[in-house]
Amino acid sequence: MQAVVLVGGQGTRLRPVTYDIPKALVPLRNRPFMGYMLDFLRGAGLDGAVLSLGYLPDPIQAYLGDKQDLVGFSVDYAVEDRALGTAGGIKNAEKYLTGDTMVVVNGDVLTGMDLSRAIEVHKASDALATIVLTSVEDPTAYGLVEVDHEMLVHRFIEKPAADEVTTNLVNAGVYVIESEVLAMIPAGREVSIEREIFPELQESGRLRAHITSSYWRDIGTPRSYLAASHDVLSGAVGAHEGFEYLQVDPSVECGKNVRLLPPVSIAEGCKISDLATIGGRSSLGKGCVVGEGAVVEGSILLDGAEVEAGAVVRGSVIGPRARVGNNSIVRGLSVLGAGCVVGEGNVLDQGIRVNPGVVVSPRSLSF
Repeated sequence: MQAVVLVGGQGTRLRPVTYDIPKALVPLRNRPFMGYMLDFLRGAGLDGAVLSLGYLPDPIQAYLGDKQDLVGFSVDYAVEDRALGTAGGIKNAEKYLTGDTMVVVNGDVLTGMDLSRAIEVHKASDALATIVLTSVEDPTAYGLVEVDHEMLVHRFIEKPAADEVTTNLVNAGVYVIESEVLAMIPAGREVSIEREIFPELQESGRLRAHITSSYWRDIGTPRSYLAASHDVLSGAVGAHEGFEYLQVDPSVECGKNVRLLPPVSIAEGCKISDLATIGGRSSLGKGCVVGEGAVVEGSILLDGAEVEAGAVVRGSVIGPRARVGNNSIVRGLSVLGAGCVVGEGNVLDQGIRVNPGVVVSPRSLSF
């Protein structure tokens, strides 16, 4: 059995980091997210995957081309020349598929669910497609899916108001689909599986659901990305072998949940820790530099990022080679793009996003 992994999107909710890094390669515990996705698929006994690519396909192919642990698991690439949507991306991968039952998964889903069980449930039914559902605390942020007692999908509710919530079950972005569904997808145009194909299957009574209570998270926003990093570092999901730990100067206050990927430079008097208020744990990539007396709390520093002396980074994402100047503060789910510079003494807060290469001075910001 094969999987189709939908990784064609531009990752707009994670910009500006995703201007330079495709969302499929953003690091979790200093490992590209795609590594976790392939572990998930291989763990269910699948034979291979077709990656439906669009935005920044070359880095993804280069990453997988360097992997040495994919023996026995095939990877093919279906590259879109324009955006085709979720169903269009599946259709574009058709030439690489064997014509059997397939798994389709959104390329930003981190989960510990038992995929093999979902496949079993699907095959035991007469459904043409089975959609995996999970429960969430705030259903208003998602499209809801109502099911009946036989697990037939009854209705879709797209991002309801609070008084319209009838269930807390949402689409988990994992589907098991029969090859007949491919014939329902028009070729050569943008098609949504959620808005066009699934409603048609639901009307005919051929769309069923499988509910998982296992770990699940969409990593597509700064808040969820930081939380996913926390979850991986805490052992909630993902493998843990082969990670390197560093000894740091005794004057450095380094929390037990911090992960540092050598080589990094940590000066005296720093504090590097988690941040309970957003469920974030700090992770520093290769070549990061943290200056004397700086504070990094619940944040992700990508490769080559620099936090200068006295600066504070709290609950934020610092892109590759970005620099936070002396005594500056970056906090509140702010995101810095690759190579940008936050000048000395600045304060960035409330989800500020700085595009790659931009130099931020006090006069360039307004609140």
